[in-house]
Amino acid sequence: MKRLQRGLFWFLICCAAIVGCSKMLPSMFGDDAMFGEDVQERREVVYGYIFINLSSSFSKLGTVEVSWSPAIIIPGMSLPQYLSTTVYENDGTYYLTQWTQLGTDIYYFEPLANETAERWGNSWQRTSFTVPVNTDNNEYRQYIEYIKQQGQSLPESFAVTVYAKRFSGRIIARVLEFTPSTGASASIPQFNQLYPLVSYETVKKNEIKCDVIP
Repeated sequence: MKRLQRGLFWFLICCAAIVGCSKMLPSMFGDDAMFGEDVQERREVVYGYIFINLSSSFSKLGTVEVSWSPAIIIPGMSLPQYLSTTVYENDGTYYLTQWTQLGTDIYYFEPLANETAERWGNSWQRTSFTVPVNTDNNEYRQYIEYIKQQGQSLPESFAVTVYAKRFSGRIIARVLEFTPSTGASASIPQFNQLYPLVSYETVKKNEIKCDVIP
């Protein structure tokens, strides 16, 4: 009987030690790990060398092509253009990774202002706003409709944080973070409003001016 009691005592001590370690060493046991559960991070590529880290609790819902059009007319460029988007979900939070490449070589995306938010080993331009699920914003209506088609329960609104990176003059890569919220922002910018285009001739003229500055 005493041997059984001693064995039970040491078993409980070991359990307490493991639970304590899971709180003190989240990188080993996972930030949200419960006893007996191993939550790890995995790397998901956005475009090229650009990636994000997601915990293993996120599941991939699928991919969708989200249409957008420039705010100006570009001769010879087919419309609409598309954002190749992959959607991940965990407990009502969504991460959308995406990229687009301009279908023209006579216009480029302007360099991004304030590309200073550090996350996932890169610097990003960060923009935040709140989008109601019944929005009439053409871009965000496409995201929400896709999430709804996957059988997901939707909140009243999503707090959206957009991380953007200009991969090259013709490519923008982004990560969109959707978390449940309420209300709506007065302004919900679409892709073509956030990333203006400039003609190649303008780019060349600016480069020439920079070269002659003493």
